[in-house]
Amino acid sequence: MPDYRVKISETKDEEVEQHHYLVTAKDEAEAKKYTMKFMERFIDDDNDPEMIEDGYTFYNKAVIVKLESIKETTKQQFKEFLLKIHTIDMT
Repeated sequence: MPDYRVKISETKDEEVEQHHYLVTAKDEAEAKKYTMKFMERFIDDDNDPEMIEDGYTFYNKAVIVKLESIKETTKQQFKEFLLKIHTIDMT
């Protein structure tokens, strides 16, 4: 089964954080389905998230979690991507 790099945005108090995950699924539609199930429980202590287009809101819309993109990748490419975004290169 192929791997997919999933980008999720989390917006709270007008500040946006990006989260990247690797999902293994038979196709992009299944990867989106798995990601939506994951996002539904993104904040554990809110038992009643509201579903919105491509995401959920939590704490009466104080936090918005949305699926931003899904891109087919490999585990190796995902590791290289994470290393690149978390490396400070001073050269």
